[in-house]
Amino acid sequence: PGVRAQSPSDARVKARLALSLARFTQWPATAFAGPAEPLAMCVMNRSDTLAAAFAELAGQTVAGHPIKIVDSPNLSHRGCHVLFVHESADRGGAAAARVLSDVAASPVLTIGDAEGFSSRGGMVELVNVNDVMRLDVNQKSLRAAQLSLSSQVLKLARQGRE
Repeated sequence: PGVRAQSPSDARVKARLALSLARFTQWPATAFAGPAEPLAMCVMNRSDTLAAAFAELAGQTVAGHPIKIVDSPNLSHRGCHVLFVHESADRGGAAAARVLSDVAASPVLTIGDAEGFSSRGGMVELVNVNDVMRLDVNQKSLRAAQLSLSSQVLKLARQGRE
C-alpha cells in the first residue's frame, strides 16, 4: 500500500500535537544537561510537507527549553528528547522497531502515526478517527523510559495500553 498524501493541515496538526505532548511530558532531571539546553525534537520522515510543519515549531519552547528540530529519514536517536516517527519513514514497521529498541530505556518521548506504533512499543500513536486525531498511549513504554504524561493528556487517549 502506498503512503497517503500528507495534506499541509494534517501535517501541521501532527506537528502541533507533538509539541503539545512534549509540553505535557515530565522528563527526569538527567534528560537535560542544563536548564537552557534545547529540546531536540527529532523527526524521522520522508515527507517534505511534514518536515515543513515541524520546521514551523523551531523557536517555540517547552519548559524553558528552546526547540531544536532534527529532520532525517533514518536518524540516530542520540540527543533526541522527542522522536516523531512518520509513516513515510516506517515502511512495514522495521524502522520504528529498530529505533524503538534503541531508545527503549532512554528518556525519549516516542510518537508515531503508523498503524500499530503503540503496540510495537511506541509511547503515543496518533490515530485519525473520522477526521479527528486521537491518541493511543503505551504506559508501559513511558514508565520504562522514566517519562510521564499529564493526566489531562491521558484522559484524551482513545486507549491506554499497560
